[in-house]
Amino acid sequence: MITVITGLLVMIGLSSWAVKRTLAPKMIQRTSDSVAIVVKKPATLKSQHRAGNYTKAQALAKIDTVMKNAHIMGTLLVTNNGTAGVMTRSYGYADVASAKKNSADEVYPLASLQKAITGTVIQGLINQGKLKMTTPLSLYFRRIPYAKNITIRDLLDHRSGLRMGEPVPASILPNEAAEINYTVNHLRSTNNHAFAYSNANFTMLAGVIRKATGKSYMENVQTMILKPLGMHHTYNYNQIPINIIDPNSYQLTKGYSQSAVISKSLQSSELGAGSLYSSVGDYYKFINGLFTGKLVGRAGFNELSADQKISYAGGIYYLGHGNVRIGGSDNSFQTYFMGTTDAKIGVVLFDNQGVFNGDNSVGFAIQAILAKSDPF
Repeated sequence: MITVITGLLVMIGLSSWAVKRTLAPKMIQRTSDSVAIVVKKPATLKSQHRAGNYTKAQALAKIDTVMKNAHIMGTLLVTNNGTAGVMTRSYGYADVASAKKNSADEVYPLASLQKAITGTVIQGLINQGKLKMTTPLSLYFRRIPYAKNITIRDLLDHRSGLRMGEPVPASILPNEAAEINYTVNHLRSTNNHAFAYSNANFTMLAGVIRKATGKSYMENVQTMILKPLGMHHTYNYNQIPINIIDPNSYQLTKGYSQSAVISKSLQSSELGAGSLYSSVGDYYKFINGLFTGKLVGRAGFNELSADQKISYAGGIYYLGHGNVRIGGSDNSFQTYFMGTTDAKIGVVLFDNQGVFNGDNSVGFAIQAILAKSDPF
């Protein structure tokens, strides 16, 4: 009898070992770009609902309601869990007449959201030793009045003393050199270094990038940002592939969507400041790459952002407590990023029908919903 019991225990032990051996390979995954082994969480270990928070379904329902009440047409990306929680939602039409709906990968004019991209390229050149924050504009553009008193830092923070409206060229400017010359010929240099927002600052930074590298602005953007991050839906305003949707813009008038005019001539004058189109997914890749140090390192991000003090720096408004905002408006398109510098919470809202100040509030409302929700 003792012998039988002992035999049974041995068999049970061997069976248990065999089951563990069989199940073990299903609990691991070898990543394609790393030899590290990642252990998957069992289903029972998924994050639980936190008391007082919205569930994912509740959060998305609230976000959809906010967008609907604002009568926004466009594309929205949200996350409250970094890259792991990214979700994209689309509203309304890219083309009302043909009933073509907005979609996740269509591209919108970045408008002023491009300034952060230009600032990041500048920081990359600083990291390489080709520029310094104290480099004077006169090193590259002597004929601009007071250029010797204007630094890279001044241009990045709209404190250069340069003033310029948004005059529209009579025709599309043919190349980057013409785009920069157009700005040089239309700006005023005042030697007043109080904060004054102007596209001229970032077009001149694009000119500095060209002169410091001997390559075009777009070549630098491709090499330093688009290729490293795998951004495949970002284009110059006049180089959008025919198979990529770029929506028409609309203004809501008496309950109807009225077509707005898109001026390519204006976009051609906004090199470095509003000449790019991008998808919400691509722009989030950029922001995440900047905030996590993938693009210019943590030290580089701290330098570009002036240590995230409450101010405008390098294309981004730093609002304190790790919160940031960027907003853009161009040709009746509105673009926004709201989020946190830990790259956890992010709202990328691109719309082809909306109102700038109203949609700005919508972006903040969505960020507040994400902050009170279970991680996606």
